[in-house]
Order: sequence, then C-alpha cells, then structure tokens
Amino acid sequence: MLNIRMGSPQCTLTLTDFLPEIEKYVKSEQYKAESFEVDLYPSKDQFIVDQNVKIAFMGNSGSSEGTHLHFEIRHTKDQVPVNPLLFGYNIADQKPPVVQQLIAYEYNTAGDVINTKVLQPKMILPGKYRLELPVTMAGTKASFAVRTYDGQDGTSNQNGIYSIVCKVDDDLSFGFTMDEIPFEQTRFINAHIDYKQKLNANKFFHRCHPLEGNKLPIYYNGIDNGLIYLNTERPRAVSLSVADFNGNVSTLEFNVIRDLTLLPKSPAPAPFQAVATPDQVTVVSQPGIQVVWPTGSFYQKTPVNIEVIPAEGLGTYSPHYALSPVDAPVHSYFDVNIDGLAIPARLHDKAFIARCEANGGIVNCGATWIGNNLSTGVRVISTYTIMVDTIAPTISTLRFGPTMTGWERMAFKISDNFRIKDRGRDLIYDAWVDDQWILMSLDGKTGILTHTFDGQIPPGDHQLVLKVTDDRGNEAVLEKTFTL
Repeated sequence: MLNIRMGSPQCTLTLTDFLPEIEKYVKSEQYKAESFEVDLYPSKDQFIVDQNVKIAFMGNSGSSEGTHLHFEIRHTKDQVPVNPLLFGYNIADQKPPVVQQLIAYEYNTAGDVINTKVLQPKMILPGKYRLELPVTMAGTKASFAVRTYDGQDGTSNQNGIYSIVCKVDDDLSFGFTMDEIPFEQTRFINAHIDYKQKLNANKFFHRCHPLEGNKLPIYYNGIDNGLIYLNTERPRAVSLSVADFNGNVSTLEFNVIRDLTLLPKSPAPAPFQAVATPDQVTVVSQPGIQVVWPTGSFYQKTPVNIEVIPAEGLGTYSPHYALSPVDAPVHSYFDVNIDGLAIPARLHDKAFIARCEANGGIVNCGATWIGNNLSTGVRVISTYTIMVDTIAPTISTLRFGPTMTGWERMAFKISDNFRIKDRGRDLIYDAWVDDQWILMSLDGKTGILTHTFDGQIPPGDHQLVLKVTDDRGNEAVLEKTFTL
C-alpha cells in the first residue's frame, strides 16, 4: 500500500508496477523492513507528477475480484474517509434509487421486537412507490428498514444510496447521510443494517431506527428517532425518501395501523442464561467454559446462552460449546475461555480454540494459556471447542528450476490445514538466498508466493531457503539450489 498526499485530502492507492522512481523507493523500504507489506507516507514534494502521467498500474491483489483502483479521500488531520462526490466529481446520474423491499418491526410495551415481516412495495411511477395495503400490527410501536440501491447512467451497477429520510405524519422522524465514517467506526454497519437478513439471505436493509448501541455519526434524529408509536384511533402516515448524491429521490409511502385483533401468540422463549445490553459487561458460564462480552459488544438487548454438547471421538479435547443466538452481530472481540485439562502437556503449544461452522468447516481462532484454561478473542457467536494442530504448512513448487537464467520470477504455493480468523495468526513466510533475505509477495486469494528477479540476486550458483510457519509454530522449510 502506498499513500500519496494530494493537497489537503489524502488518496490511498493500492497499486502495482509503479513508476520507476516510486518502484525503487517502495522496494528499498520493503528490503529495509524485510517485509512485503509496508505503509509508506512520502512527503508531499517527494514525487512530483503531472496530470496524465502514469504513476502505476492497477492490480488485483488481496480479496478483490478484479483489477481495480482503490481510491479514497481522507481528512489529513484525522484520516477520516470522506465521500469523494463532495469534491465536485460530475457523475452522470438521472436515475432515482430503486426501492426493493420493506421490513416492518413490531414491538411490545417492553420495547422487544415480537414480530417482523418483509413487504413488497409497488412502483407507481419512477421514483414513486406505495404499499398496496396498510401495514397492520397489534404492537404498541413499529419501525422499518428498507432495501434499496442506486443506479447511474450508462451502467447496470447497483450502488449504495446517499441518504434516507423518514417522516411520520409529515414530521421528521429519522434520517442519515453518507458523508464520512471514521475507520474505527465502520463495524457499526452491522447495527445499521438488518444483520439477520444479511447473514441468512445476503440482503442489505437500511434500518430507519438506530439501535441503542449504534455509534455511527451519520444520523440526524427527529421525533422518536424512527420509532413510531401506534394507537387504535388513527393510522400513522409514513414516508421514506431515498436519495442519491445527485438529488434523485424515490419515495415510499404507506400507512401503519394498530389492530388489537391481531395480537400474536407469544412464542416459547429460547433458552438463555443472561440478557446482554450494550452498556454492560456480560459473563456467561457453563461447566468447562466461560464467555465474557465487554461493554459495547451488543447493539441491542440480546438474550445469550451456551449449550454443552459432548464431542467424543471428534478429534477435540473439550465438548462443543454452542453459543447463541448465532444471528446476533457482535461489535468487539469477546473472550472465550475453555478448560484445557484434557490436553496432554506435550500438545499444549499446539492447542487452539476452534470455531465449528455450520457447513462443517473448522476455523483456527488462536489461543493463549491462562492457568489451566485456553483463551482467545472472537467476534462471531458460534460453536467452539479445543483442537490441536501438529501438521506443518505445505510448500509446493510452481515455477522453479535448477537453472533459471533469463527467468523473470520463481513461484511457490503455500497452504495450511486450517483457516485462520480472529486472534489466529496467518502464515508467516520468509526466504533467503545465500543467507540474504529476499522479497516475496503473497497473493492471499491463491496462496501463491512469488519472487521477481530484480537484480538483488547476482548471476551464479545459489542456495534458496524458504521457511513457512503456521499459527501453532509448525514449520515447513524448503531448500533448493539453482543457477541464475
């Protein structure tokens, strides 16, 4: 990553194949740090370029799905990203946003959601939507979320929207505008959306009522902050206006009515051991496990539970501990502490806390010993257990020969037996030629490790050593000789 300052805002450019003088600077810093990944902040006068001069070529590294330019504008003083359209870019766009679906949330007198339903608006005219029937519910309060996207002229891309304004009986109730969000607050997007819909159906709904623990600085609140109080005397008229940056607006209008004849049967509550709230620490224990959620972990009141499931014969060193609810978003890392007395002393440094996914996958979440307990931090409510990893990573030769005179590069594929998340550590790799460190670049999507011959290795006979180490200290070493 190379950060280039341009005036007051800052553009962050993730690129490859730089202009020669930039390439030389980047490579020098990489060798100095003995690391491919470096964050560099050149002075504003260090690289002077004119308009239309090529400074680099776009790349396709990391988790991207195609060649692209990652472009940001930030405030210099605090590095907060700013909506680039605020800087006068003229984007051809005369299309109003598309309103796809609406979620209605029904609340009881205690403020708990007792029912939700997904509704399908009907487009009357471009930019004008209605529900064919009023929204009826028996609860005392309601709120809504809208699924929507924006288009632009000449493209079929489904872009994010700029703002939503909610009015109730013509009075402002709630709104937000996407102007700037600090990096450290981006995870609050899990509170902004309906997380269950995103997790279970991959649908993105904007909530039009902020959850208690949502700290995003994008909202402006009116009467009751999008929470609509209902009565049996008269319907409430709701208007949701969705806008893009160019001022194209789509409006969804409907009425919501309280009907006491619709009182739902109270479902049997799911088992829980504690009710977590955004403003308190929550601790839940069962034999063999303790889970601690710090203050600010949850965005709303959430009942939490742990079920102990015996796991004999499954290659684990503890029961499976099923945390619930699995569809509740968690903002910060929370601690999972599992009794490790069943682990033989010879395997202590190979033990880790594993997340058991619904599809059967196993994720290494890392671990450290605290007394007799194995502990780690995770961000997902799921099923956890203790496993061990004694298997070294693998190194496969993709492009290498005993004589590589005239070759541009050599390449290897590295992999491990477990995926890594949370506090687990990714593979560490280093390579030396004749005991001198050389620069290797890793494509995270493919696991391909590449060295481009850049003059650092002179012609002649050489000894290569490539070392790869996993999260539990298992090490693979490849040694080869070659002639360049």
